[in-house]
Amino acid sequence: MSKLQQVSALAGVSKATVSRVINNSENVSQDARQKVLQAMKQLNFHIHDLKRTSESTAMIGIILPFGSTIRSHSFSIDILAGAEEKAFENDYMILVGNSDNKVKEHELVTQMINRDVEGLVIWSSNPEPDPPHLQFVEKSGVPFVMVDRKAGMEAHTVRGDHLLGSLNLIRHLISLGHRHIAIVSPSTNPTYGERIRGYQLALMEHGIAPAEEHQVIAGETADLREAIRRLLTGRPKLTALFVASPGLLMPVVGLLDEMGLRVPEDISIVTFDDTYTPLPDKYKQFFTSVIQSGKLIGSMAMELLFRQLRNPSPDKQEIVLPGSLHIRQSTGPAAAE
Repeated sequence: MSKLQQVSALAGVSKATVSRVINNSENVSQDARQKVLQAMKQLNFHIHDLKRTSESTAMIGIILPFGSTIRSHSFSIDILAGAEEKAFENDYMILVGNSDNKVKEHELVTQMINRDVEGLVIWSSNPEPDPPHLQFVEKSGVPFVMVDRKAGMEAHTVRGDHLLGSLNLIRHLISLGHRHIAIVSPSTNPTYGERIRGYQLALMEHGIAPAEEHQVIAGETADLREAIRRLLTGRPKLTALFVASPGLLMPVVGLLDEMGLRVPEDISIVTFDDTYTPLPDKYKQFFTSVIQSGKLIGSMAMELLFRQLRNPSPDKQEIVLPGSLHIRQSTGPAAAE
């Protein structure tokens, strides 16, 4: 540890705050100033010794997949907002990167480390189990925290409880008498894999065997609409559908309209995070959904990162935050077969 880091760890404040104290900045609370001065005294450090050390950049890198169009209300934006607030509380600024593909994600990690960020918060969209750029971060010694999904390697992680959320959604449907329930998911990546597993486990705990033909993966079919149409016209007749991503809600609802099927009279629908997708007014606050707080995930990820900066530990911590089940108009009793 550098002298600046030692004072920071002992005082329980950021290195940026230590830098402000030794440079006699007015933008420091009296309480923080006293903690820094006490730590310096305890360590027998003098101000001129600390000024000769390399000062903190007071910068954290955040890499999130915003996509080609950044919307004002999205899961990534809420994660960013929560992380920025926590960074600001700790006298840090943030450097933001949009990881819209795995090549860019690798480049962002490299550039941010070259700019001396003191830590990274990463939502990796790379499907590889052990991405090279995360190996690079680990070897660099820069602390990092993963958000939303597990990495293939051991890493500090903050994510939502996708398994429990799915279990609760399917249990709710079963409590309404539904037994023929299908799932539509965009992929089987770790996040959606957990949601699919929750769907399967909830069925099995009620003695219902998950049927392979009732599980449609958008990324594995050339014609998603046709695959969903087959679901809705198959036998036995479906009475409920779990749309694992809110981004698939409108294609599903559009097809239901074409087929003259009503929600929830003919088929009930449940989903995840419907508040994070643009929906027509008539469908806002309509879908029974598990809602996750992106802002809380971002704040907790930044807090976990600051704990590492203050007190580095080889033990990796995983924080799993449960979502809240919101029961709305899109679910009702199972339609008669």
